[in-house]
Amino acid sequence: MGSELLSLKKQTSRLRLLNELSTQLQDLLQSESFYQEVVNLVQSRFHFYAIHIWSVRPDSAGTAHLEAQAGAHASHIQIGHRLRTHSSSGSIGIVGEVIRTGRSYLANDLSIDPHYSNASLPVISHSELSVPVIHNSRLIGVINVESDQKGAFDEDDVITLEAVAGQIAVATSNQQLFAQTLDFNRRLQQSVEDKTEELRRAHDRIIEQQELLKNENRALKTLVRAEGKSIDIVGSSPALASLLSMVDKIAPTTATVLVQGESGTGKELVARRLHFQSERAERPYVVVNCGALQESLLESELFGHEKGSFTGAVSQKIGLCELADGGTLFLDEVGELSLPIQAKLLRFIQEGEFYRVGGKAAIEVDVRIVSATNRELEQEVGQGHFREDLFYRLNTITLRMPPLRKRREDIPQLVGHFLEAARRPGQRQANYRLDAGVMECLQDHAWPGNIRELQNVIERLKILSEGGRIGLEDLPPAVRQGLAAPAHLLDRAPGLSTSPRAPQTLDTLEREHILRTLDHCQGNKTRAAQVLGITIKTLYNKLNRYESEGLHSPGLSS
Repeated sequence: MGSELLSLKKQTSRLRLLNELSTQLQDLLQSESFYQEVVNLVQSRFHFYAIHIWSVRPDSAGTAHLEAQAGAHASHIQIGHRLRTHSSSGSIGIVGEVIRTGRSYLANDLSIDPHYSNASLPVISHSELSVPVIHNSRLIGVINVESDQKGAFDEDDVITLEAVAGQIAVATSNQQLFAQTLDFNRRLQQSVEDKTEELRRAHDRIIEQQELLKNENRALKTLVRAEGKSIDIVGSSPALASLLSMVDKIAPTTATVLVQGESGTGKELVARRLHFQSERAERPYVVVNCGALQESLLESELFGHEKGSFTGAVSQKIGLCELADGGTLFLDEVGELSLPIQAKLLRFIQEGEFYRVGGKAAIEVDVRIVSATNRELEQEVGQGHFREDLFYRLNTITLRMPPLRKRREDIPQLVGHFLEAARRPGQRQANYRLDAGVMECLQDHAWPGNIRELQNVIERLKILSEGGRIGLEDLPPAVRQGLAAPAHLLDRAPGLSTSPRAPQTLDTLEREHILRTLDHCQGNKTRAAQVLGITIKTLYNKLNRYESEGLHSPGLSS
């Protein structure tokens, strides 16, 4: 009866041991003394005379390493002790036999066991049980228990210890996976920290570049301001003086200004003066050539666009209206705007806000609008080509640029200015002198291309002159032919004939001069536009109008 009770008690201890192992092994995954914790747990239940856990490593070359122990051998063998599992004499001990065979080994009388070896230790054991710890068909260790009594172990002990070995194998695998996970997390964390540091350095570089760009932008603005202030409006005629007096009076205000006048009269110079004489002089001055771009491109230039808003929009674009925030937006050739763009520009002027193309968020800016056109916008409004409400928004104040023929007394000053000024950097400078009659001829010419045409003619004279001398023969035919018929006499046709003719309208004189210049340039419209001092688009617009009115000479259509 007593033996049965003892057996039952032993079975209960085994079950509790296995249950505790199953619940506690997972908590030991991070423990640096995993094997010792297992030994302590087993020893707390069975109080073996001696218990050891040996590890067998793939690169151990037949050597087992002591990982944990408890009991009689603890004062004689140190953790980390190496046990050779092969011997030339044939005696490898019971642990070595288990490693060799991969099977459990039970010896209840060590005095007669052929594999037993006490390694010359002053410890006397009589029974020993060793079981392999196997993971994925590979032996990774051995659990070894000893008793100071013979017949101390039975098959139930073998089964129990093998179950313990199985749980240790699973826990060891989990521990390895856990260690790999920790290592991966550490490497990942390190990689994140490295990338974060790299991004921080990149951010610092971006901030540095932004500061450099800001400095460069300030330098460029200073350069633009300096350039703007150095470009004077040349002349002292009453018509020009009256205009500049009005410009200086309205420059400090925020009123929208419409500058009207023929091509080449200097409308942009007036717009620049309005900006640089205002309180916005330190802020951006942005120019938009409304006649140089197609409608879709002009909208994107004015208001910007979001990435992907249309084919080719690979990134976000800041529009010129946004760039001009706090400064002045000069709309050159505003009369060329299409009606859809006019509607969007009207809303921008009224509300002070706009939407980028493809954008959904309104962008507010503070911009002063100055516009210019060579068209008569009142007539364009009457013909339905220009919105009336936009016209009234643009011309809070209207400035009319006098054509060059109305300020002929300024021509000598302009000629002197253009002779002294170098149009291109590095251009050779020289002292030029005019032959008798050249200045009179220049003053008599009608100059339909106005100051721009005069500038182009002077540039040509500077190039063609010999030794700085400019004679009548150097003048372009269109200018030279006006000698016999002074252009300031309204009953003479400038540059066309020496015979008197009936008074003609300015449009007629301009048309005849343009067609004659085109004929002189052998139909080359680009060259004719350069000679006239107007843009190629303006020339095409005028030729198309002449053709639609049936006034365009067929011989000059190519």
